[in-house]
Amino acid sequence: MTAEGIKLLAGRSEYELVTLESPTLIIPRKFLFYQCMEFDSVPRALRANLLLQRVRQLSPFNNPATWHVSEGNNAQVWFWDAERVIRMHHEQDLPTLSVVPEIMLYPPLDNGLRVQACIDGWELQYWSAKLLRHSRWFAQKPDARAQADFVRVCGATEDEQWSEASSELLSKPWNEKAFWSKENLQSEAVAPRLVLGVFLVWFCLQLGLGLGVQIKKTFLSASVVSKNHRLADVVKQRDGALQQQEFNQAVSAIVDRPSQLHLFAQVRACLSGVNNFMILDWQYQRGQIAVVLQQENLDTRALIEACNKNPLFSDVRAEPGITPNQSRLLFRLPGEVKEASDAQ
Repeated sequence: MTAEGIKLLAGRSEYELVTLESPTLIIPRKFLFYQCMEFDSVPRALRANLLLQRVRQLSPFNNPATWHVSEGNNAQVWFWDAERVIRMHHEQDLPTLSVVPEIMLYPPLDNGLRVQACIDGWELQYWSAKLLRHSRWFAQKPDARAQADFVRVCGATEDEQWSEASSELLSKPWNEKAFWSKENLQSEAVAPRLVLGVFLVWFCLQLGLGLGVQIKKTFLSASVVSKNHRLADVVKQRDGALQQQEFNQAVSAIVDRPSQLHLFAQVRACLSGVNNFMILDWQYQRGQIAVVLQQENLDTRALIEACNKNPLFSDVRAEPGITPNQSRLLFRLPGEVKEASDAQ
């Protein structure tokens, strides 16, 4: 289905014609899988890889394609069979088109339950805090029993009212940001202003070349004065940093507890027999260290035995992590343990 003519059955005998802003291949809802993922305890740098790993675990396809919308620490993810789309392009000799899930062309909901008529079939939706928490597709319009079962599964309250949404498609995905397009730049309203802006830039450039020498002298003079002031500030900050360092060293000599650097060195020593591992998270508080470790086929039993041999730790435990390749290690510290004098 492309922008040149999308015939959408809207529950009536006649058809409506829907036109998008650009040629687009719409993936109907019945070919989509949906999952709302939470990443509260996952660093932002690792969320993209973790999202792909979860899609591969949930997807029944060998080569899934995805579309996701991030909202805070949550991601709304739709995925489908990419190989099927590729085969359709070859069989129907279609040009290269942008692909968008059908649901992205229906307006989102802030909160509540909704029955959405789709191009083919129906979808039940549960929205909370502008997030699509749960979604389920039906070939026929769901009855009251199906709606009640959906409410029970998604955890919504029974007193929430259902709303039935319109089947009209938007002209572009609801999460798409405004941008300058070629057609907009060539329009009668924008093109004259663009030409005028280019002319003004050229005029200012020519004027600047005439005054360049005087401006450069003034700029260099002001720059020298500014850098002298900055140098004085840097020297002052350096002296303050040295005083703070001496104070920190004095405090460290008084505090009778191991430092995090010493603890980290001891944990690394316990992990010396583990190859190709990655430490994803480190937390040290209340006499306990929590380390999130990523390594394939980690032998946690042998690791715990090696860690328990270290007199710095009184108890070591292992818990499963977010993914199969992650483990969470808990090191408990006795109150009377003191840091060694020499740290390497």
